[in-house]
Amino acid sequence: MKGRKAAVKATSGALRKVPPAPKDLSPQAQTVWRRELAPLVHAEKIAAHELPLFKSYCSATARIDEAQAEITRHGLLVMSASGELKRNPATTIQKEAIALQARLAAEFGITPASRNKNEGFTDRDDDTPSGLDI
Repeated sequence: MKGRKAAVKATSGALRKVPPAPKDLSPQAQTVWRRELAPLVHAEKIAAHELPLFKSYCSATARIDEAQAEITRHGLLVMSASGELKRNPATTIQKEAIALQARLAAEFGITPASRNKNEGFTDRDDDTPSGLDI
């Protein structure tokens, strides 16, 4: 889709309190849920019906780190069954998760560009970028 994304404004029916992370999210994704949802709730920019999409954002963000761990453990190239070097499949998983994370982050006003466009949403507890565990 081309063109500008709709501005994220205070949502009628916005959540007033951060709900607990879904139990079926991985521990890494639950950490993303707690860290990233609080500013959206505080700014009244997310409603209950949007939580399934936010859950997908959390899963994608966690998957980036999980794939990176596999790449670090096994390398960018792995040996195929026929004995040839091939690209580690985790690189594809990581690439797809990064693309999904970026799309969903823009929808929620989490990226720098979407934050600038959506005035007033700068309430982050720290400067750690999403998907990075520093």
